[in-house]
Amino acid sequence: MHSEETTTQLDRLLARHRAAVDSAVERLGTPLHVLFLEVMRENAVGFLDVAHALYPNTVIAFAAKSNPCRGALRAAHHLGLGADVASEFELRAALEESIDPDRITCNGNAKSDAYIEAALRAGALVAVDNTDELARLETLADDAVSRPRILLRFRGMPLSGLTSDDQTTASDWTKFGFHIDDAPDLFGRIASSRTVRFVGISAHIGTQIADPVGYERLISQFVELAAAAARAGLTIEAIDIGGGFPVRFLPKDAWDRFTSRLLSRVQGESGVDQAVTWNDVAMGYASTKSDRSVPPQWIGKSYWTPAPGSEMLAHLLRHRLPDGRTTVEWLGAVGSPRLIVEPGRSLLATAGVTLTRAMGVKRVLGHSVVALDLGINNHGTNLISPDIFPAAVLPKRDGDRPIEAFLAGRLCFSGDMISKAKVRLNRTPRRGEPFVLYHTGAYGADHFASHSCGFPRPAKVAIRGDGTVEVWRAPESFEDLFGLREASLLLDGLRDGGRRGSS
Repeated sequence: MHSEETTTQLDRLLARHRAAVDSAVERLGTPLHVLFLEVMRENAVGFLDVAHALYPNTVIAFAAKSNPCRGALRAAHHLGLGADVASEFELRAALEESIDPDRITCNGNAKSDAYIEAALRAGALVAVDNTDELARLETLADDAVSRPRILLRFRGMPLSGLTSDDQTTASDWTKFGFHIDDAPDLFGRIASSRTVRFVGISAHIGTQIADPVGYERLISQFVELAAAAARAGLTIEAIDIGGGFPVRFLPKDAWDRFTSRLLSRVQGESGVDQAVTWNDVAMGYASTKSDRSVPPQWIGKSYWTPAPGSEMLAHLLRHRLPDGRTTVEWLGAVGSPRLIVEPGRSLLATAGVTLTRAMGVKRVLGHSVVALDLGINNHGTNLISPDIFPAAVLPKRDGDRPIEAFLAGRLCFSGDMISKAKVRLNRTPRRGEPFVLYHTGAYGADHFASHSCGFPRPAKVAIRGDGTVEVWRAPESFEDLFGLREASLLLDGLRDGGRRGSS
């Protein structure tokens, strides 16, 4: 679905469910994160339909980290999805919301004993990240009733430039997984293990992988890894291709205009009044700015893609390998292993909006800056990698005069910019006017949530097709942050010189 279509769809849903939304705002206040379950269903069905049509032995797994709460996991279960978890609490929530442990993959580069033990008890699939973790898993597995099922996660793929450097999870510079060069020795060790049961191979290549070439390269690497596993006598029963499936945040013409204007500024062809990024951040043109001898080329996270969401999965499955076989044909040739797909942000981003209010407008170096009742506790990905969220002042009116503006949060921290890329608004807001940011259903509410400056995390709700409101997270209170005035905590066996510690 195109960016204009998704924002229009969200506008229609806000209008159709206005009574439910207004009631939630009245009772829970703003900021408020709102997720429409019918859009989540549409996105999930898109992936499920592609899998059914092209490769039925596929598990579509909800990434718990993208919206970590019971409600999201419950919705995933009702939609027939599996789960990709990254901690013992995410695993517990997935299990308690009835997701089959056979359809849960446990990821993470520093799994605690509690996490590993919980995975073993549940019988979930463990994506092993490193040799220390493998050794610990083998030790803990000695007491397990059955041999734990494992995937081996790999890195070192030729994938640089396809996502932000700080968010790549399969190239050389990443903390995740075994290097592909170590695969032959690793497969040999696993083949002789009597403690763990090898199930397959895994890699997650990053986030917002807008260029299909990323997945094409990934499949080529899996072909080589599967061949190496076979030479060691191992059978591939599952292949986890991870996440990173992209969202079309902007239409192509808007994305082309943005990148063209940014490049002009990076190359010094326009003045500061023509800047389109806060503090003149070069974003994907950083290499152009540092090395003028290199032809301009966008590297990193993109906000337009030719194949959003499930379209990327369809492209991947139909992709022809160098030997002429499609990915599906190759999978059949290696025994038709289970394919694990984690849609990531493309499952929920377009299903959510964030409602808040404008706090004021000022001019900075000739640019409009709209201050919002938001902060890094809401949209912190901008702290490390600028995201672009379409936005609007509510209600939209026929006579609106569009403007461009940067969006700022309210924290006492200069990096708290909700949008470091200039966005188009339908009009200049007045203080107190309602404001909406679109496509915030994944990560925006939680990923860098904090209590900076004493601000609580806002509420998070989901609206069903019939208008019923589910509260996925209640708004935090003053006491949640600062504790009760007279509260104290005494732990048995601990002494502190007779002093009583206040919470």
